Amino acid sequence: MKYSFENNILPVLNNAIKVDIDPDYIIKIESHVKELIKTKKNESHHIIDNKNEFGRFFNGYLGEAAIEKLLGIKIIDWTIGDSSIYHVPDIPGYNVGIKTCRYGSFPIIFKSNDYSQIICIINQHNKGSVYVCGLATPDVLNEYQDDDLISFPQLKVRGTKTGFYGLDHLIPIRSLNDISKYRKTVFRKVEGVNYKRCPECGRPMTLRTGKFGSFWGCTGYPDCRHTERI
Repeated sequence: MKYSFENNILPVLNNAIKVDIDPDYIIKIESHVKELIKTKKNESHHIIDNKNEFGRFFNGYLGEAAIEKLLGIKIIDWTIGDSSIYHVPDIPGYNVGIKTCRYGSFPIIFKSNDYSQIICIINQHNKGSVYVCGLATPDVLNEYQDDDLISFPQLKVRGTKTGFYGLDHLIPIRSLNDISKYRKTVFRKVEGVNYKRCPECGRPMTLRTGKFGSFWGCTGYPDCRHTERI
């Protein structure tokens, strides 16, 4: 393999921001992930990986929790629905996502990226601690990628995702002010799903599915609970 964790990621951790997640919040994330996995098994397009599935979801939420604490905003969406409606930027009001991977591996990203991603690495010695490495612009994400960095064969064969190794090109972030210049009003459009603006807070709304069927929900939930019938 052309790239290694020791050469491409480990040096970046020396300048990364380490964020410790509160134990009670970790328990809440673990419980949510268990319920999420139960629901995902009913999706026809979902890849079931019993060995690593919990870890992949858990690491993703842990990275979001770290950015919540670092930036002082709410990010985690605690709703559970079809995966396609969650392919939007993670930070409400900003065109920025969050990618998190365990220590020793590379972040997995889409091959085509039209918004920035904050890259996070789980601490090797403490699962409740996260290294916030910095922000990767779309140009950097689209240039520094390699399919051989994907270790899960079923994911690799799909051909939609790849591994990211350009962590030495990240932009350091410590606050929302550091990413404000990347703020945009145009959010990514997921194939087959149209977006509309929330009339209460201005954030994008997306299609969600609840016990009474589909509805429009604000991506600013739980800060904004505005919903609309379809």
